[in-house]
Amino acid sequence: MYTDEFSRLHPITLFVYFAGLLFAGAFTVQPWFIALSLTGGALFALRISGRAVLRKSPMLFIPLTAAAGINVLFNHRGVTVLGHFPSGNPFTAESLAYGAAAGTMLCGALIWFYCFGKLFTADRLMCLTGKAFPALTVIFSMTVRFIPLFARRFREISAAQSQLGFGISSGGPMKRLRNLARIFSILITRSLEESVVTADSMKSRGYGLRGRSSFSLFRFTGRDAAVLTVTVLLAGYVIGSEIAGVGEFRFYPRIVSAETDVWSVMQLCAFGALCLLPNIYDIPEDAKWRSLRSKI
Repeated sequence: MYTDEFSRLHPITLFVYFAGLLFAGAFTVQPWFIALSLTGGALFALRISGRAVLRKSPMLFIPLTAAAGINVLFNHRGVTVLGHFPSGNPFTAESLAYGAAAGTMLCGALIWFYCFGKLFTADRLMCLTGKAFPALTVIFSMTVRFIPLFARRFREISAAQSQLGFGISSGGPMKRLRNLARIFSILITRSLEESVVTADSMKSRGYGLRGRSSFSLFRFTGRDAAVLTVTVLLAGYVIGSEIAGVGEFRFYPRIVSAETDVWSVMQLCAFGALCLLPNIYDIPEDAKWRSLRSKI
């Protein structure tokens, strides 16, 4: 399903990576951090989804323009006045810059959440939380499975009822409404019956009992330990630096860039390495693949 080695790591490793990345980049609006997060997320999304993800990229302009517009309309702080609204409130360059930065940060977060959703399928979630929260995990996996299954069953029942003259496109409005209610009644009844069967089946297999072993396709290897260690070190250093006030970027009352010193450069390099870690991890695999393909 996935075309890169990083996506094949253990779910615990991937979860810690996404959690560390979220906490490291969620408490700063520094432009360089935002650019690195957006670049790393875009490269990783392209790697796991290919060019198909480019068709969804224009949707990112919605949160970008919304965040920038809302901040300009409701936040009038800043000393660089560019104009005034009809209400008399000032339109400042600082509020525009902060809104654009916040919107771009939101776009980067959405890209990373997209990658998280692509990687964490039902089997990975079961592996991640199955032993600690077995009942909750089953409910979650059944809920995720329920939506497409519900739609498919609705189409099947609707097609069968159409052959009997009870389709949702036959007759007048009242008859169509009654036929739709009939189809939903059959659908709900069938779904509830299968839920009871599933619950009895899981109970008979001893699911959730103490000491019961479970099968998993994923194994924690030395690569997982190495990536986990690097992730914790990089994320910990970035978060610690942010708490200490390193690389602080201010927008109000005027835009003040962060001081460029050794600590801020190290912080930026650590965050950049964290954002680009999936692509850096796949460099040896890409080189090996190009070498093998050149020998064909």
